Amino acid sequence: MPRRGRLLALLATAGALLVGCSGPSHAGAAAIIGDTRIPVADVQSWMDEVMRKEPAATAQLQQQDQLDDLGRQLASQLVVQELAAHAAREEALAVTPEQVNARIDRMGGPGAATEGGIYTEGNVRDVVRAQLLATELGRKYFDRLAVTIDYTQATTRADAQRKAERMAEGPEQATALVAADRRTGVPAVADQRLRAADSPQLAAMTPLFGAEPGTVLAFEPEPNSGQWLIARIDHRSTEATGPPSGADDQLLQQFGFNLLGHTAQRAGLELSPRYGVWDSIALTAAPGEGQTTGWRIEPADRQS
Repeated sequence: MPRRGRLLALLATAGALLVGCSGPSHAGAAAIIGDTRIPVADVQSWMDEVMRKEPAATAQLQQQDQLDDLGRQLASQLVVQELAAHAAREEALAVTPEQVNARIDRMGGPGAATEGGIYTEGNVRDVVRAQLLATELGRKYFDRLAVTIDYTQATTRADAQRKAERMAEGPEQATALVAADRRTGVPAVADQRLRAADSPQLAAMTPLFGAEPGTVLAFEPEPNSGQWLIARIDHRSTEATGPPSGADDQLLQQFGFNLLGHTAQRAGLELSPRYGVWDSIALTAAPGEGQTTGWRIEPADRQS
């Protein structure tokens, strides 16, 4: 789950402005997840609250024509909250009001938890509930989730996209690409098995465990490093065995957040173009296709 955003941080990260289009197939929807519609009005209502709460910071954003960045961040948070709720329904997960209140109390109470940020005292409980649900989702699967992947690497975004598209053609093409890259000295491996509990950094920092079999993922494990990983998920098991990990809640929360990519993939997620495009790797809205952190290419039998 993303950390509490701060308005002032947006001042240093201007994005391209995207306005106009009314959105997914249902008018007035900021996003659609499965059968659930998130209204644009909910994003606007939250923005109005933030502008009242943080007038100086939002005025500066407005002067610099960066309010769209704020809108993207708010829409993204609402999508993540709905994904967490969707996962909770599917997985029979629950958190109590007492757990939510305890987390907020540890943050200093509603006022301290929302000071200087995009969250308000009216919605901070929804945000914290989603964080706790992500933690419980991570707890449920961390010790028993494993994937088998074919992977290779690239040093440019264009090459990563080319290799991802080649892998997405099918398992034979993925195997051939791995073999060809290995012959030229590129680090590439076929049939690599990874258990989340044995690979905590990969589990917490990458989407490898949050994708359907047949999916191809391309991303930079270290953002802006110029080192791309391109992986095809060959197999995904929730019955892996091994010693208990003893992972802490912070790691489980991040792992659970990554698993929401699997939730989004199975439920279907459509973002209104007014907020840009959905970055299915970072699970956030991005200004445009060229500004996502990578790609998630659906299995061939699920592509329209």
